[in-house]
Amino acid sequence: MTLMKSILSVLSLGAVAIGLSVQLRADEPPTKPILSLEMEAHVAIIKDIDTDLENKYVATVSADKTLRVWEMSTHKLLQTLRIPVGGGSEGELYCVRFSPDGKTIAVSGLTGYAWDKAVSVYLFDRESGKLVKRLKGMTETVFQLTYTPNGEYLVCGMVAGGIKTFELKTGEIVMEDKDFKDRCSSLSFTKQGHMVAASWDGEIHLYDETLKLIKKKPSSGKHPSCVAFSPDGAKIAVGYSDRALVEVLSSTDLSLLYAPTMKEVTRGDLCFLSWSPDGQTLWGGDTYYKDDLRSIRRWENGGKGAYKDVAAARNTIFALRTLQNGGVLYCAADPAWGVIDPKGKPELYFYSDLPNYNAQDGKMLLSKDGTTVQFGYSIGGEKPARFSMNALSLTTDFHSKNSDPLVEGKRDGLYPPVTKQDGWDIKGWDGSFTPMLNGKKLVLQEYDVAQSVAFSPDKKSLLIGTQRSLRLFDKEAKLLGEVSIPGIAWTVNYSQDGRFAVAGLSDGTIRWYSMKTGNEILALFPHPDMSHWILWTPGGYYNASAGAENLLGWHVNRGKDQAADFFPVSQFRETFNRADVVSQVLISLDEDEALKVADAARGKKTQNVVVEKSLPPILRIVSPGSTSDVASKTLSVKYSVRTSGDAPLKSIKVLIDGRPAEAARKIEEVVSNSNDNEEVARNVDVALPEQDCMVTLIAENKFGSSVPATIQVHWTGKAIVDALKPKLYVLSVGVSKYNNPDYNLNYAAIDATDFAAALELQKGKLYREVVTKVITDDKATKENVLDGLEWIQKQTTSRDVAMVFLSGHGLRDGTGDYYYVPANFDLKRTRSTGILYSEFQKTISDIAGKVLFFVDTCHSGGASGKTRAIDDDINKVINELSSAENGAVVFSASTGKEYALEDAKWGHGAFTKALLEGLSGKADIQGTGRVTVAMLDLYLSERVKDLTNGSQHPTTQKPPSVPDFPILAKP
Repeated sequence: MTLMKSILSVLSLGAVAIGLSVQLRADEPPTKPILSLEMEAHVAIIKDIDTDLENKYVATVSADKTLRVWEMSTHKLLQTLRIPVGGGSEGELYCVRFSPDGKTIAVSGLTGYAWDKAVSVYLFDRESGKLVKRLKGMTETVFQLTYTPNGEYLVCGMVAGGIKTFELKTGEIVMEDKDFKDRCSSLSFTKQGHMVAASWDGEIHLYDETLKLIKKKPSSGKHPSCVAFSPDGAKIAVGYSDRALVEVLSSTDLSLLYAPTMKEVTRGDLCFLSWSPDGQTLWGGDTYYKDDLRSIRRWENGGKGAYKDVAAARNTIFALRTLQNGGVLYCAADPAWGVIDPKGKPELYFYSDLPNYNAQDGKMLLSKDGTTVQFGYSIGGEKPARFSMNALSLTTDFHSKNSDPLVEGKRDGLYPPVTKQDGWDIKGWDGSFTPMLNGKKLVLQEYDVAQSVAFSPDKKSLLIGTQRSLRLFDKEAKLLGEVSIPGIAWTVNYSQDGRFAVAGLSDGTIRWYSMKTGNEILALFPHPDMSHWILWTPGGYYNASAGAENLLGWHVNRGKDQAADFFPVSQFRETFNRADVVSQVLISLDEDEALKVADAARGKKTQNVVVEKSLPPILRIVSPGSTSDVASKTLSVKYSVRTSGDAPLKSIKVLIDGRPAEAARKIEEVVSNSNDNEEVARNVDVALPEQDCMVTLIAENKFGSSVPATIQVHWTGKAIVDALKPKLYVLSVGVSKYNNPDYNLNYAAIDATDFAAALELQKGKLYREVVTKVITDDKATKENVLDGLEWIQKQTTSRDVAMVFLSGHGLRDGTGDYYYVPANFDLKRTRSTGILYSEFQKTISDIAGKVLFFVDTCHSGGASGKTRAIDDDINKVINELSSAENGAVVFSASTGKEYALEDAKWGHGAFTKALLEGLSGKADIQGTGRVTVAMLDLYLSERVKDLTNGSQHPTTQKPPSVPDFPILAKP
């Protein structure tokens, strides 16, 4: 058995042991919300996969505790469904099956034991996503699920205790076979209803159509891991985890018929099997490694003929499912899933490309105080990046003075982990069950595996990172302390000041732990795009790059028999987006204390925020479907909405391509009865443009807005030729000369003037008319800028486009409010002389047409080298303005606390220099004759980095409900 397969096997079995032992006994799932990563993809091993009989949908389950439903043809994520979960391994999902009619999805795993002392199976309605039934009575973790062919029964195979069969109509257990000495590793049915089961104890069980055991026979290996009936029911393919063996047996007496060739295969490498519908192709996969990828073998002639190996995934294959066309669907530990066509060609390979910190010991570097970390996105430290908590920046634009990643010692002020030390003979720490120190065994949890090591700066202790914990030992191998972790610790390091232990985990996060208390202090998730990131405390206070807020959210249980909810942290932005708390926790090493200090600095009293008592609504579009053909100018949208009893609905927003289809109209308040959070069905008629568009609904209560629900509408009516072009309205504001000369800049006013001039050239091209209002220097008072906002809001119709450009300074005051700084700004009278960004936000949300907002308010002071007078983080403002409920496309000159640079050789700020070039047509790299939002984003990103030698990183944020669209024609 390979090391990785051993690790994954132990993870599965160990999760059962740990999950059952660490959970506190309770009668209900925990009510306290649980922070979870959300990438619209799995962030942990995909344990199982299935498809409906028509192969329209794919369902995957994972150790990340989610069920995800995908569209097969596009691999688009349709739904993420959540069961009640707890801490540790409680809620991990190991198996999934579609019902024969494709309407229901069954899932199970380590589910419900913490509160029921028994495991549950959950049944979801595939179309609506509702949890429709919970089956109870499983005494052990469920590893296998399968429906009987008629769909009336569900068979469950457990890690111990054999199998149980439920009658779905009544929910009662109608058949049991307890004669399994180990886990049920596989189940399979014929079309006629015969069943075969494999037991890890080395036996094959055969059942008739009444599920009566008719034969039991020892297998050829100790651990049969898969059994699969051929489509005609005459043969059974058997795969083994302990032998390089696949057998095809007679389904009558389990006698051997033949064995497919296993050339080049070592033990257990092809133990998951699946037949093509015609029985002519047999597929096998698991840990078979070829051409740097895990491969799936395709045997011809039902396993008797020649074979072909197909490179499929980077890690272990966990399940294969037959497709109607003769191909195969598979999932892998990457986490990944994919499709191989009947001839053995990969058609689709979809995976969550999480940061991989494996084999990065010596490559994850820390600054002396632990506030800067260098890591690699890929295994072995490849694709290096650095994150600075002080600058709130993630960058790949650096060059190490010492390019050798394995050299010990300080590099650029950063330190690698110390993995060797005189007098400490450490062995077996890299992938071992039994690490040794000076000849003594280092005690781990049962089923746990050591993965990484680092010696403390004072040379008095040793930190071991394992599959489930960080464990601290002294020189005598005595355990000094331990802390549970939410993933495999692929790499660990210490800050040189001894305050932090830092671990790079398998869920893609890097986490800081206090060496004083052992508590987690902070977690960082750097998105695989190597640009976005989110940083948070255990209590949910966070800071995020522009566009990254939805990478984290709160999982909220609703009892045993209800699906759980998920709320992105962006829905709690005003309360939890607190860069000041995140920074302070690094000083105090205590979240509660950090919050008190940060609140005191804002002049406010700290209040205990109960997330579960302040939830926004949940809205779901019932019909039409996610993609609909429409020929009528009016679309009737049926939706359901749910809100808490003390927070009735205030309004429903209807958006077309991200802009208001109508004013957010008041609706009748829902009066809650004794059943809190009851789902209420409603209808709204939406006036459609005669073109393809996206329709979005957003519900609002006193706590905030729901996650947007969006459908794509394809216009099939008569094609309308609209010769009337839109108008473009431009409000351009820039301040170089302030009443207080300490704030003066060189090019902000010129930037604003030239921006408007560049767009005036669009008259008669993409726009029938371009109307500009330019406000600069002494004219850019608070009153005049507010007048300009009112002007552009009133002038822009639903047919038009509005652009707002701001250049100058920005400021966040002591209470956390962000301001644009007009010419007559007085720092002593911030509220009366500064312009709150909420004014821009309100204007943007009220404008009827498309809105583009260009913000360049983090200037450095120009070529004089003078530091900008006012310095703050712009990320929160960008996230607010580009949220779905506001619907603006936001172009920002910089991100985090970066400076926006000016230089005389450009005659502009770097951002505006690049922007003007892009607007002149240079952003039309492909020569289409037009520049779209996406084109301009790409051009700005590369050009500004080039101009500033990588020290400034512009960002563009577009709400998902706003499609890409042309913003100008090439002059």
